[in-house]
This record gives sequence, structure tokens and C-alpha cells, in this order.
Amino acid sequence: MFDQTQSQILDGLLIGDGSVPDGQNLFYFGQRLDRREYVEYIARQLGVPVERVQDRARQPDRRTGRVYKCSELRTLSHPYFALVRERWYPDGVKVVPKDLRVSPLFLLHWFLCDGACSINRGSAQMALCTDSFTSTEVVFLKDMLETVGIESRVTGRRLRVRQKSIERFYEYIGDCPVKCLAYKWIPAQNRVSRQKDLRPHYQQILRRYTVNGWSCSRIAEEFGTNYFSVRYILKTHFGVSFGKNPATETTCREGVVAPSETARRASPSGE
Repeated sequence: MFDQTQSQILDGLLIGDGSVPDGQNLFYFGQRLDRREYVEYIARQLGVPVERVQDRARQPDRRTGRVYKCSELRTLSHPYFALVRERWYPDGVKVVPKDLRVSPLFLLHWFLCDGACSINRGSAQMALCTDSFTSTEVVFLKDMLETVGIESRVTGRRLRVRQKSIERFYEYIGDCPVKCLAYKWIPAQNRVSRQKDLRPHYQQILRRYTVNGWSCSRIAEEFGTNYFSVRYILKTHFGVSFGKNPATETTCREGVVAPSETARRASPSGE
């Protein structure tokens, strides 16, 4: 019924918001009303008349009590969708098919459906929502992405694309096909991590803090990073304690204690 291109799109939708309702032998795809453009785009890509896209108000949300409007596509019934249902819902619950393969179109529509992205401290953050799948299935999807050079890590039941793979991710899926979801394409200047490798400067950072008495902010400015990175290094690599009730040997205005501070200051060299 569908060619290879359409089948890849269908897989991308089914791992996201698409479904094949039990006993109906049809494909269903719905999005909130302001994404109607995307639903119509899907209808055209699958060769379904756009007239089959309908708007309606859903039942009140159980969590918020609010009524949400959406745009929905329901195809005509066809025996082909019974096979799709069997592949994706072998026991009545959606699973990740073992024969699933990654492709640019598959990943594009998975991202459009269930991808989340943001900019944090100037750098891109990206995740793929996989909450409805088992841990084993999420690892399968992680490994599948790695075959095309996209590295991610499992965080809870979600996949977070590693910073170094975000540019590759966008390169692989191409441009956004609809305006209503173009906001998911983070500007190119934010896709590469701005985090500086501070490992060669760890001892200098510690000395600035414990010997010179510099604040984290001042150290961050010198090494071209941010306050939180300096604080993390001091706490994680040198055991510096940040707390409301510091011990007597405090070394800066934040009330931070370096365990070896007393010994350093007692030495003739002050080191």
C-alpha cells in the first residue's frame, strides 16, 4: 500500500504520536490545533486526501480539567493496517519492532512528534521522549541511533542526544518541512558546546580559590567559563564543601571549605 519512503514516515509517526486503533484497521494521527499544518503535510505524504484532517475538541484532560482542541487524521480502513497493528502491537501494547531501522525520514518524524530541545547557557539540549517503552527497547533505540553516528544516553526512560552529536542529528534529518515546528531547529551557533575543557587548569582553579581567596565568579571570568562549572570542579574533584554552616577554615565569601587549606597556609611557602 505504501512505498519505502511512506513506510519510513509511518514508522517515524508510530514510534511517536501515531497509532493503529484496535479493531479498526486504520491509521490515526493527531496533533494540537496549532500544528494542523503538520497533520495536513502527513496526509499529503501518505497520499491521503487532506479533507480527512478534521478539527475537534478532546475530552477534558484528567490532570488539568482543560479542554484541548486538536487536528486529527484518520485514514480509510484497509487490511494493510492490520499487519501494521500486528507489528507494532503484538500483544495489544505498542512495542518497538525488532526489525525497525533508522533512516532520515524515520528520525525526522520521530523528532517532530516526540523530540524536545532547548538552549541552556548558550548550548543546545535535545531529548527524544521514549517514556512508553521498556528500558530494553530504549537501549535498542539508542544503539540504533549510534549506527548513523548519533550518540545519546539513557536518562530515566528518555534518550538525551549528546552535545557533540546534535549537529550530526540536524545534518542527518535535514530541514524542517513545516513552519509550525521550525522552532525545534536550534540555531547553528548554539549547536556546538561552548563548555571549555578546564581539566588542564584544575590545580590553578584550586589555588585561586584556596590560596588567593578568589570567588567562583572571578575564577570563572579568568578561565572563560561560568560560576557553576568552577563550583562543580571544586566540589567534585577537590572535596570542597558548600553549605550554610561551613567550618572555621572558610576561604571565600560563599562560605566554602577546602580540607587542605589549613595545611597549605601553615607551610612557609603558603602553598
